[in-house]
Amino acid sequence: MFLNAKPIWLTDRENEMNLAAVFEARVGDLKGTELYIAASTFYRLYIDKNFVAFGPARTAKGYARVDVLSLNRWRGVDESLLRIEVVSYNCRSLSTCLQPGFLCAELRRGDEVLAFTGKDFTARVLNEKEQYVERFSIQRHFGEVWDLTKKPAALSPVSKMQNPPVFLPRVAPYPHYEDIWLGKCLLRGTYREDSSLPLIKQCYSWKNVPAYWGVFQEEEIPHKPYRFVHAQKQTVTKRSPALPMVLRASEYALFDFSQIECGFLQLALSNAEEADIVVAFSEYCDGDQFTFTRINCHNVLQYILPAGHEGILRSMEPYTMRYVMVMVKKGAVGLLDLGIKTFERDMAGVRQVKFEDKTYADIYRAALRTFAHNAVDLYTDCPSRERAGWLCDSYFTGTAEFHFLGAVPVEDAFLENFRLFKDPMLDNGMLPMCYPADIKPEEDGSGHHIPQWCMWYVLEVRDYLTKRNTAVDPELFRPTVEGILQYLCKYENSDGLLEDLPSWNFVEWSDANSWTKNVNYPTNFLYAAVLLAACELYGDETRKEKAHRIQRRTAALSFDGEMFTDNAVRGEDGALRNTGNTSEAGQYYALLFGGIDLNAPHYAKLKAHVLSGCKGVAESGRRFVPVNAFIGLYLRIKTLLQLEQYQLLLDEVGDFFGGMVERTGTLWEYRQMKGSFDHGFASYAAYAMCVALEKLKK
Repeated sequence: MFLNAKPIWLTDRENEMNLAAVFEARVGDLKGTELYIAASTFYRLYIDKNFVAFGPARTAKGYARVDVLSLNRWRGVDESLLRIEVVSYNCRSLSTCLQPGFLCAELRRGDEVLAFTGKDFTARVLNEKEQYVERFSIQRHFGEVWDLTKKPAALSPVSKMQNPPVFLPRVAPYPHYEDIWLGKCLLRGTYREDSSLPLIKQCYSWKNVPAYWGVFQEEEIPHKPYRFVHAQKQTVTKRSPALPMVLRASEYALFDFSQIECGFLQLALSNAEEADIVVAFSEYCDGDQFTFTRINCHNVLQYILPAGHEGILRSMEPYTMRYVMVMVKKGAVGLLDLGIKTFERDMAGVRQVKFEDKTYADIYRAALRTFAHNAVDLYTDCPSRERAGWLCDSYFTGTAEFHFLGAVPVEDAFLENFRLFKDPMLDNGMLPMCYPADIKPEEDGSGHHIPQWCMWYVLEVRDYLTKRNTAVDPELFRPTVEGILQYLCKYENSDGLLEDLPSWNFVEWSDANSWTKNVNYPTNFLYAAVLLAACELYGDETRKEKAHRIQRRTAALSFDGEMFTDNAVRGEDGALRNTGNTSEAGQYYALLFGGIDLNAPHYAKLKAHVLSGCKGVAESGRRFVPVNAFIGLYLRIKTLLQLEQYQLLLDEVGDFFGGMVERTGTLWEYRQMKGSFDHGFASYAAYAMCVALEKLKK
């Protein structure tokens, strides 16, 4: 894939955490040239002062995807500076795999190599980007603090990487970049430290970041902008102030994109005094006060600027925001404008649908935006806290990609990553719950995983191979599908049902998830569907027979004459006994995967419950929990499609998602305003809505 280039890094520094380096080469006319480039963890490419690209596309551990970037646009200049900034995080996360830092790049015109790493590029530490900072989140990596008063570091020696990755072509489309400048400010004001405010020092998904995941010690970190923002009381002094503006110490300005945007935050500055500024951003704020949404990440940047600095400050990584607050800690800055360079899926050729109802039109538009933000190089849950490629989420996002674009190149890449997975921390056959990602160890040394998410992988693979990309050879997926089945069958009990699956059993985000001990009936209905999918793909009829036995046995044990219960617990005498615990989600697992005929007379009460949204069940005295957003709501949507309850589906989709659009222009993780307000799987709502509307027209 590379003709001459060698993967290189700064000598003896390939395993340092959060080390940024810059590689430069002076090249001639770029007419007809392409840059072949791969890196770990991320790179940012400039030609002279022009932003070109951010990458690479992520993939499995031991591999690296190669971007091929046309530079012909910058032709006609006798000499240009090719500048590649690479940040090597070297920490564990849920959005990449821990691998040593490297860059491999070569500039070509046809088969002629004009410049390549290992010969033509100089290298130095990008010491303007502070190395010792707090993590942005556990799921991602480190935050960004830039000290532009530092002089560039001296040139560094480089060494060829000892164990280079296997290079793979990029499969996902290249991102869409677009500059959005606001040209206006919402308000400005002053701030002061207020000891009465609740000081939040850190906000992560775990109380503390374990050393295993990679973290600097508190005393090593000189700048802590997240806690600085929390300590300040804001006072509004002017609404809709004009741009440009000068902000001085203890002053701030608040900006509003009017909807969530994803990409690289940009500040256009004129001449400044020596200054220290903090930039905080949030997916939503109420009223005049800037607040962080509780999403367990540090949405802050910090820039220390020399006197006279001017130009554009641009974040290294893409972030997610609607509101942005610029705070001056010291000195003064001339703020010309604030904006974002988008980083999202190219949606050219997307399926456009006209709706008579404004609510549906708004939801569809929001679903398109949500999908574009979460389908760049792989399917992500959210583009903010995690940017992680979760299974099960991907089952729904894959349906959305095919609906929107009629092809699934991002799913191609996403599933290939899982096919390439190898890690001895997980038992043979089991796949990680999200990937590329690092695995959290359990106390017994095994790897943390979600057995149910691997089942959703099989269902996604079945739909992918039979509906969305039929040109792909199913044999490519046989090892992973068969491996999952061989892993699961070890946990079958004497009834043939799965019992006591290890690690994190996940049914949905409700109390139903606490009812997974011993035999969980929703999981066994799902298991039956997995066996049927494997039979459909690979033709083993014994699996179909086994699936039907599991369906019949699970239904017989779990149905109590009114509803399906969730679990049975094994007593001291060795007998399994139904707990009576009942979840709304459990009904949809049964109806979707249990071969249940809801029109049969003995299911009459259940049918009434399902069509009413299980209203009133809790009041009956039954130990019952309604669905949460994920995945229970989406199982309900699938169930209503299966039952051909199209108007009911539309009513519920409109009710659930309608209010989200006006607040953020995206679709959320939950009904409530918590978590991510831009969650990939939610784009499935557009598909379901369109199917329902088309069916009602017939």
